[in-house]
Amino acid sequence: MHGLIFLLAPVLVSAAVISSRDDSRAVYFLDNNPAGASIISLKIAEDGTLSDPVRTSTGGKGLLALTAGMNGAPAAAGGADTLFTQDSVVVDGNYLFSVNAGSNTISMFSIDKTDPSHPTLINTAPTFGEFPSSVAYSSKLRTACVINGGAVAGVTCFSTDHAKGLTPQGSLRPIALGQTTPPVGPPGTASDIVFNPSETALFVSIKGAPPIPGSIYVYPIVDGYVSMTPVISKPTTLLVDFSLNFLGADSKAVITDPAYGASLVDISSTYYVTVSKQIVIAGEKAICWATYSDRFSSIALLDGGSSNVTLIDPESGAVTGVAVLDVAGKGAFDAKLDRTFMYILRGAPFVTVLSNMGLTHGKIPTELQSFDLSSLGNRAGFQGMAVYPAN
Repeated sequence: MHGLIFLLAPVLVSAAVISSRDDSRAVYFLDNNPAGASIISLKIAEDGTLSDPVRTSTGGKGLLALTAGMNGAPAAAGGADTLFTQDSVVVDGNYLFSVNAGSNTISMFSIDKTDPSHPTLINTAPTFGEFPSSVAYSSKLRTACVINGGAVAGVTCFSTDHAKGLTPQGSLRPIALGQTTPPVGPPGTASDIVFNPSETALFVSIKGAPPIPGSIYVYPIVDGYVSMTPVISKPTTLLVDFSLNFLGADSKAVITDPAYGASLVDISSTYYVTVSKQIVIAGEKAICWATYSDRFSSIALLDGGSSNVTLIDPESGAVTGVAVLDVAGKGAFDAKLDRTFMYILRGAPFVTVLSNMGLTHGKIPTELQSFDLSSLGNRAGFQGMAVYPAN
């Protein structure tokens, strides 16, 4: 028996090592730096906490959007949200995609499951537009698409290949934004791009500039390709519509709006979007990002102007709780849910980790960690949030 245990020990140890490697996890965000953009990865421990930041070049440059001046002052860079968008970084399977707003390119990386903190750049490709700000990927179609939000605005799509990377698929699908490069906003700028859950259509949110309402462009998939012609909806209650997150089905989504909070929307079989519930959040300052958990049946709304994470019931739109984050991290920006944890990029150089345990029993998420990013330099270009492996 002792001999058998001795013989099996190396096998058991080897299996444990393999299991540990297969469980390797990481979060990523973009440093949208005009001097050279990069992906910053952080290792996720078993308890959800973060460590060991690694910087990897995207092969392109960033560019900072301009915030409209007040009382006649000129527009200027300097806000903590430099792309006015969600999904500047996306992970799907063993691929990571990001935008290079200053180079007018998109980057595709492969991720080694045993070492996800070091994504490998496959290639970059031109977007045929200016100021690419948000990216979407369909593994079913093996297609990545990007929204350009500058003076040459519109959607560009690419076929993807593990060896060749990105290859342009058709020409620019123009959208008449009337913007500059870099754009001036946030009102009137491109917001988000995402495939619906069945990957049968591509959705783009464009902010309004009140009193002009915002709009949703939907590009159906025809014969395996993204259509050149969109279905356009302009619900009057979408004002400065920002992020768009589906709620587990093609027919339901939540759209954030810093003018009042968020909206639950219905999507018809012909891709027209209507608002079913306008969610007004008292005291909100800049609710621009959201993340949805099917596991906990909850929407989290992130406020760039405060340290609040507002929890919403996805069926009724009712507020079910508010998690108040460490004020030192300032506002709550892009975020992603992973297992029982939520990872939130903050307005100051931190990523905050929340535990969602007990959320289905009425408990408020609790803060586990605020990981200090100050060693990485200027926080100005930090943007987006993605997790590997993606849920």
